[in-house]
Amino acid sequence: LIPSYLQVVLACLLYNVFYVKIPYGGKIMEIKTRQINDKPLTIIVEYPILDRKTKRLIQKIEALDFVVSGNSNGKVFQVHISDIYYIEAVERKTFLYAKDEVYMTDKKLYEFEEMFRETGIIRISKSCLMNIDMLDSIKQLMNSQLEATLVNGEKLIVARTFLKSIKNILKEDIRC
Repeated sequence: LIPSYLQVVLACLLYNVFYVKIPYGGKIMEIKTRQINDKPLTIIVEYPILDRKTKRLIQKIEALDFVVSGNSNGKVFQVHISDIYYIEAVERKTFLYAKDEVYMTDKKLYEFEEMFRETGIIRISKSCLMNIDMLDSIKQLMNSQLEATLVNGEKLIVARTFLKSIKNILKEDIRC
């Protein structure tokens, strides 16, 4: 019999596995990575219980795989939703705002809302969806609205109608 600590070391050496210790519900979450040439990126999530944290992690991973088409300077680009800061409808046109570029798209705001329901793209006003992962800070304004500041410094107004849903999402993120 091999002692358990030697089994871990042996497994690391044999499978080129790297362990990252992260507190996760009082336990350690194990992250294994290995490079396999000529195969697509594959992510396997194994869990003892499918809880809120695990579901949120799976949603974040799935969001990395969503791509939408956008036009910029007469060219069509594929934009990953993880690169989108927010989506805005202006005068019957829909725009995707990324770090360094703005793309126009033929899709309507409600189509994006339905498509990205579980990805962290949330409605904050009648004409705007925001990527919650790009949120840097949020503050209460005097008129019962919230001002959302994104990681790029841009500020968006969260309409009163959507305050409750935004607060619920933020509370859930804090619990996760």
